[in-house]
Amino acid sequence: MEIDILALLGENPMLLIFTVIGFGYLLGDIRIAGVQAGPVIGVLLVGLLFGHLGFSLPAGASSFGFALFIFGVGIQAGPTFFSAFAADGARYIALAAVVAMTALGLSIALTHLLGLEHGFGAGLLAGALTSTPTLAGAQDAVNSGIAAVPEGLSRSQVLENISVGYAITYVFGTVGMILAVRFFPRLAGIDLRAEAAKLARERGLGRGRRGGGAGSLPIVRAYRIPDGLVGKTVEQMRSEHSGERRGKALKLRRGDRLQDVTPDLVAEAGDRVAMIAGIPDHQRLRELGFEEVLDPDLLNYQVTTREIIVTDPKTVGRTLKELDMPAEHGCFATRLTRASIDLPLSSELPLQKGDRLEVVGERSNLLGLAERFGYIERDIEKTDLATFAFGMIGGILLGLVSLVFGNLAFGLGTAGGLLIVGILVGYLGSVMPTFGRVPAAARFVLMELGLMLFMASVGVNAGGGVVEAMTSVGPLIILGGILVTLLPALVGYLFGSRVLGLNPALLLGSITGAMTSTPALNVVTEAAGSAVPALGYAGTYTFANVLLTFAGTMMMVL
Repeated sequence: MEIDILALLGENPMLLIFTVIGFGYLLGDIRIAGVQAGPVIGVLLVGLLFGHLGFSLPAGASSFGFALFIFGVGIQAGPTFFSAFAADGARYIALAAVVAMTALGLSIALTHLLGLEHGFGAGLLAGALTSTPTLAGAQDAVNSGIAAVPEGLSRSQVLENISVGYAITYVFGTVGMILAVRFFPRLAGIDLRAEAAKLARERGLGRGRRGGGAGSLPIVRAYRIPDGLVGKTVEQMRSEHSGERRGKALKLRRGDRLQDVTPDLVAEAGDRVAMIAGIPDHQRLRELGFEEVLDPDLLNYQVTTREIIVTDPKTVGRTLKELDMPAEHGCFATRLTRASIDLPLSSELPLQKGDRLEVVGERSNLLGLAERFGYIERDIEKTDLATFAFGMIGGILLGLVSLVFGNLAFGLGTAGGLLIVGILVGYLGSVMPTFGRVPAAARFVLMELGLMLFMASVGVNAGGGVVEAMTSVGPLIILGGILVTLLPALVGYLFGSRVLGLNPALLLGSITGAMTSTPALNVVTEAAGSAVPALGYAGTYTFANVLLTFAGTMMMVL
């Protein structure tokens, strides 16, 4: 039996799609000079190869993948999009807007200056910024009819131009940004480590393990209460030793009876108490005269870890130090994630709506903490596909609405509609956990699958024209892509440092977020020896995804 693999791939689009995705992931795992290509570049390059060999994919695969990805971006941004304005949101959105507008204006100017055919400029903008939402917005503007197709060109040719421009500039957009953030601090005489440490001192980042920093993992121990504390209430003990109050009493044994520990409980001779606290704090208790005892009933507690999604208005905006979880709940924060980025865990860092807080503590106390702060992510395993589906419907219908002024028509397009509805669904889900449930793992799969379907289609359908484009306008597009990668970042740095007065380490992280370049963020955090730049990245990244989606649409309309 003979199997013609090429014929089989050509006759079966589903087989071709997953072949491109599979080999793209393998290629993306390759590291060159310590830099990993990543799945987006891998799938794009493999797709270009198959496209060059004459394969093609139906438009439905691209549209379906694009819709999943853009709607997922909106859901991910929703919980933090509105609450971010209450913190440093004004500065972050200003920086993201400056970078986006600079890149958009520069791309429009280069398109006319270099005489690029319609579509190449939008691809150049998307690739230079490594922004898939920009690519999706540009292609959707053509597919939805928002952008007019010039005479002499077909819609398919314009779409191919967008994809080819993106493919040609994407690699430098990734590598160029990495090189820029790696060498710019040296050229500008900036000591990133010193600047990150300075900001950490100013904001109290990295201090105050009382908030529950790494290294404060709690354990349960049983103690006999010292004779010197007999006759005092629990509240009196806490007041006298507030400087050492980093743990919580779980249960008290008096004779053969176990009872809850309340503030007005008076200690008696022979009382034993179960305490949950970090190891250094248990050592402090021993120094205060607490004698450790072996009591199976007092030690019968389950210490566990849960990820809590912060949604409660009374918790949002407060720091871990103010919340004082170890003393109030016997729980310790061990990790904080915002907009899919790990932030420096500090007692002085205010929480925002949608933050994912990993907490360790005794199970019942942890459940009580979750009810106060928001909800436990693991408790919501099912995806609300009904809301997801109707949200997609709403976004698509919203994208069809257009306002007509004479001969001009303006609309959001499918990309804008899906993005806005996704943001609303994500926000409402953070307020009402039972609404539109899309757990993090499910959202990641949907977004990743959608992105890879979209990138595979872009690569395969652009592959047929990429060689011809490289030999004709390729050098011009590459030159334009270099400028669009570097100049907006430079303008953003000057604006952030001289107008906004941002700390250099925080500013570089903010610029990588405005450029939607996670690999560049990793380089900055490594050079700074701190997670401080991630604060800036998380601040601008959410806004940048929204702004750059519309920038792609505007690039095709203007």
